[in-house]
Amino acid sequence: MSRRAAYQYGATLGRNEHGIVDAALAKGLSYGEITYVKPDYELNLNGEVENLTIDGLEMIFLDASGTEAPSEMVTYIPSMQAIWSGEVTYQGMHNIYTLRGAKVRDALKWSKKINQMISMWGGDVEVLFAAHSAPIWKNQEIVEFLKMQRDAYGFTHNQTLRLANNGYVLQDLGDKIYEVMPESIQKTWHTNGYHGTYSHNARAVYNMYLGYFDMNPANLNPLPIKAESAKFVEYMGGADAILKKSTKDFANGDYRFVATALNKVVQVEPNNLKARAMLADTYEQMGYQAEGAGWRNIYLTGAQELRLGKLSPGTPKTASADVISEMDPGMLLDYIAVQVDALKAQHTPFSMNIIVDGEAYFVEMSNGNLSNIAVDKPIKGADSTITLSDDGFTQILLGQARLLDLIESKQATQKGDATVLSKLVSTLVKFDPGFEIVPFSEKTVDANLYQ
Repeated sequence: MSRRAAYQYGATLGRNEHGIVDAALAKGLSYGEITYVKPDYELNLNGEVENLTIDGLEMIFLDASGTEAPSEMVTYIPSMQAIWSGEVTYQGMHNIYTLRGAKVRDALKWSKKINQMISMWGGDVEVLFAAHSAPIWKNQEIVEFLKMQRDAYGFTHNQTLRLANNGYVLQDLGDKIYEVMPESIQKTWHTNGYHGTYSHNARAVYNMYLGYFDMNPANLNPLPIKAESAKFVEYMGGADAILKKSTKDFANGDYRFVATALNKVVQVEPNNLKARAMLADTYEQMGYQAEGAGWRNIYLTGAQELRLGKLSPGTPKTASADVISEMDPGMLLDYIAVQVDALKAQHTPFSMNIIVDGEAYFVEMSNGNLSNIAVDKPIKGADSTITLSDDGFTQILLGQARLLDLIESKQATQKGDATVLSKLVSTLVKFDPGFEIVPFSEKTVDANLYQ
């Protein structure tokens, strides 16, 4: 996700008219290491609405989880007649699906939560402020703003499903949603697609309910990308023929299909510099025309990598010591499981108890999969039982300590098969933070454009 975020937020682009001009929610992506402080108090555990007074200030918290984020809330401050709307409202269309990658968000629930804000506080509110927008003053302006925001998400949800029920499929909806958009939503500036476009949000709603498959048998089991590209290039008469036709279409401004066709060529011939240069030109034109900041940044970053080759990821470190130290052992073991190479692991089955600060987990490697479950007490018959502190567990995961060192310093104990942990480590892989998105090449094209 971090690699994809570098594209969406233009992390490697220059700050000029040909590069990043905005990241929609801010002016750009923060760099460095992500930190985390575990909260002392969790809101709305016992109810959808919670009243809480902090330092003499009364606040009303409305649970909005499942809208912009899995855990979300909005706040009303009665003494100030003010709503803090968090990320539930934004002066622009937000993301139902974020281009960097995440679970699809619930547009209907989002719309209903804004409606609930209007119902609860619309008669009194005089100030509205949010995470990523300028504040709004005066009751009438705020209520009108909230209604337009509510209806933008409701429209996207309801009209996408209406169109889907009339046979429109995921690929069609990106254009079709604009054809059915009411004039009021089109002409209201704060419902425009600066961040989340209606095009990709409508497709997200379709995907949430119906998935990626459109029921056309041709799309059920297509070839992998590079193999499919090779057949496309063959069917279309080869790279030279495609470049000739693309040059004509590019001159006519038919950038969307030129991008599709030339991408096939570059997939098959990553060192074809003419194709790389024209595809980069095409992405740049599409980027310059895009209203959504994420679209612009993705197109321009794709062009940049086509011209320069593999770039540094340009993203913050998400798996930081702060974040890992606050994950419970079960979550950490789930994270480790994602790093397991199944083909290696299928030959190294084992089981172990891990006891971290008194909490026991049974961990099993079987059939190339690492599973874990919290248990009341260690499981008899496990190959090994390891007992250590939460800090010690975190140090091992961060590579700051070895289990053997902790055992020697009496910060950990191990009973049973002493090779279990090394068996696990032997199956783990390191992720490549700079994996290929557009096809890489050792050769550069027009590198001087980025100087």
